[in-house]
Amino acid sequence: MRVLIIGAGKTARELLRRLGKFWDVTLVDKSDKRFPSFKKMKPVKKLILGDATSNIVLQEAGIDKTDFFVAVTNRDEINFEACVLAQKHKIKNIISMINDSDNLQKFRELGIRAICGSYIVAHQIEIFLESPMMLLNSVGEGRGEVMEIKVLRNSPAVGKSMRDIRPKDWLVGAIYRKGEIIIPRGDTTIQKDDLITIVGHSSLFKTVSRLFTLDVPKFPLEYGKNILVPVRNEQDIETSVEEAIYLTKDFKASKIIFLVSSDAVSIEYEAIIQKIVQLAEKRVEFDIKRIEKENELEETIIEMTRHENIGCVVTNLYKIGILEKIMGTSKVVNLAHRISCPLLVGKKRFPYKSILVPANATRATELAAEVAVDIGRIAKARVATASVSDPVFMASKDSVKWAKTALRHVRHIGEMHHFPIKEILLEGNPIKEIANTAEDFDLIVMGSSTRGMSILKPNIGEHIIHKAKSSILIVTS
Repeated sequence: MRVLIIGAGKTARELLRRLGKFWDVTLVDKSDKRFPSFKKMKPVKKLILGDATSNIVLQEAGIDKTDFFVAVTNRDEINFEACVLAQKHKIKNIISMINDSDNLQKFRELGIRAICGSYIVAHQIEIFLESPMMLLNSVGEGRGEVMEIKVLRNSPAVGKSMRDIRPKDWLVGAIYRKGEIIIPRGDTTIQKDDLITIVGHSSLFKTVSRLFTLDVPKFPLEYGKNILVPVRNEQDIETSVEEAIYLTKDFKASKIIFLVSSDAVSIEYEAIIQKIVQLAEKRVEFDIKRIEKENELEETIIEMTRHENIGCVVTNLYKIGILEKIMGTSKVVNLAHRISCPLLVGKKRFPYKSILVPANATRATELAAEVAVDIGRIAKARVATASVSDPVFMASKDSVKWAKTALRHVRHIGEMHHFPIKEILLEGNPIKEIANTAEDFDLIVMGSSTRGMSILKPNIGEHIIHKAKSSILIVTS
């Protein structure tokens, strides 16, 4: 096949590297400075020195016997005039590079296939800046695009059917969910973490992107509108109530429900109620719920999170003895896994101006990172993530690689939400290193995918909860 190329530049050189031996190429340029390097390229059969807008030069180049005409100079006016001449010679296959996207329409009106390199590069960079995890390919000469995008948990599309969304000028071609490909129908419902393939007009990129990734902060309201605070004694009031009030006021929860055991000594019980009222009255809306016996407290907490619209439980630490530590007892983590919302261990480190996410490359960590970004946006706090590799004297390449991978997972969450997350790579004992690092943070948001561990191997998260001085929010997957 015969190809006539005008413009001996970088684009022509890259094209010729890709063409095989079955192509017969003639190259035209007004300067012969680059000709020596093109002579070595196998597809090139002829080099013509001259002005490509001259009909005489194009005839010398054999335009009447050309199957394809390619214009790739760095000047759009030259490319346009040369393409017009190619049309007059009845060339059917004409394509041109364009340097300024303002000229695209002029080429297209004449039926010339045109590619604007600067537009494509700028658009790809824009997409990367908007959503680094999105994959995109242009179709229809750049008029349309095929997008692959992950649905964020707080996207407005989550829970809606395709019929509810009513896409216009775009469609969802496929959904990849939990290892399966789904071809969507009208009643197909979008779920968080779906990887969806969208086909549509290129101008719809931002609209579609915002529909599936818009991340208006929703903590704790996405779990429930109320805050639950179990109160067993006056110490619980000192460590939990003020932080629960902060959480309610600043994070726009509706009210606090105080859960108080009435089997305490009458005087102590009345003192607790009075203290709660004194702290909460005129600051937040609140209710006081009584239970008969303190040993019913945990089961009541679990039931209330499942049935009474609870967005977060704020509690004090359970005391763990030496034997329980040795046996690997995980009271706080176990409770976090049994309730249906995050559990906050309050340590009076509010307002939250700095947030730390321990990273271990699990789905629970990714969920914790999303919650941390939510809180960071509302509280205008900085967010960092930390991962711990083995100590230097025993660390393997795999250990360091694993720690870096864990950090990268959290960073990607931040990128999807357009929220910066600082990465901290540590080495040594994970409990000690995370607890020490947390000295500079007000809140740890910890993802947990396991409850207790085997004997003599206690839950690392439980130890961090007890050792760290910052407040800790536990999010389970």
